[in-house]
Amino acid sequence: MSAKPKILCVDDETDLLDGLRLNLRKVYRVSIASSGPDGLAQFDEARANEEPFDAVVSDMRMPQMNGAEFLTKILERSPQTPRILLSGQADIESTIAAINDAKIYRFLTKPCPPQLLQETLNEAMELERLRYAERELLDSTLRGTVGMLTEVLGLVSPAAYSRTIRIGEIVSGLCEALEMEPAWNLDIAAMLSQVGCVVVSEDEPAEPERHATLAAELLERIPRLEGVADIIRHQMDPTPPTDVGLGEWSPAHVQREILRASVMFERVLASGTSRKDAIAQMKVEALAPFVLEALERVRPSSEAMVEAQIGIAELVAGMELTDDLLAQTGTKLAGAGTPITSVLLQRLQPFIDAVGVAEPISVLAPASALTTARLR
Repeated sequence: MSAKPKILCVDDETDLLDGLRLNLRKVYRVSIASSGPDGLAQFDEARANEEPFDAVVSDMRMPQMNGAEFLTKILERSPQTPRILLSGQADIESTIAAINDAKIYRFLTKPCPPQLLQETLNEAMELERLRYAERELLDSTLRGTVGMLTEVLGLVSPAAYSRTIRIGEIVSGLCEALEMEPAWNLDIAAMLSQVGCVVVSEDEPAEPERHATLAAELLERIPRLEGVADIIRHQMDPTPPTDVGLGEWSPAHVQREILRASVMFERVLASGTSRKDAIAQMKVEALAPFVLEALERVRPSSEAMVEAQIGIAELVAGMELTDDLLAQTGTKLAGAGTPITSVLLQRLQPFIDAVGVAEPISVLAPASALTTARLR
């Protein structure tokens, strides 16, 4: 049997609080607070204990902090929590403040019949449940789409896929050096920054600007990826000369600059340039000063890649071929430089079962993946 929904009621009149708890306790788990600060303390404690409130009901006229102010703070902490305001004086100014600032679900006047309050709470929580289900569906669909695009990139252009992995590591390193949380848009942009290679022939010259434009055109057709497409489209745009700090840049421009620096830095490192010389070379590029400073603080990946000779049974996702993978018949199944992904392993299985694979297989692999692998 599922637990009753948990609600928080806040009012400076204790008699009214007792009445609310008495009338609602059969349907909900009711917590009460006699002031805004007390309500915030209970709300924060419940979230810290991973037992958040399913809805919050507050009176409007309270000392220290009125209902609109209190519910605005609840909104800042947990936008998805339904907020309902009760008031004995539904004046226009307080109503506008509550709707605009606290974005309340419903404004009810006191005295409010218990049945009406219960119906309102149920409607608000059901609406949030449906919104949550929709968000989960969209997020899972989006994650699946991004995963599919990166897997396709790995099959069509192994070299571009490898670049994507390295770019993603640099982006994460820059965000850590800048002491900022990686934005969702930026994480996805790093993963899909090279997806434009899918629609470019290997015979065409490598033109980063063309790849970026093609990738953006592919992604902007997917709902919720418009921001990602914008970052990728402008990833090669030159940075205007400026000495302003990180805090004076818009979030969108910071994300573009981080991706641009990461793509450029990966390209220099991939040419065989040492890390020290690569950083020196980056300093002559037109990049924001705060990105250049952060680049010097980016630590190399802690996971070393080790050359190894392994059997087909030991081939796992995360490795990279350093020589062509051949069937026993001599047919080329995958070229040198191909990253091993779960999709590629599934695609290889019929060949493995039918004709077998020439062993040993030459790979670059994370050191941790080789702890159980048979080294040659």
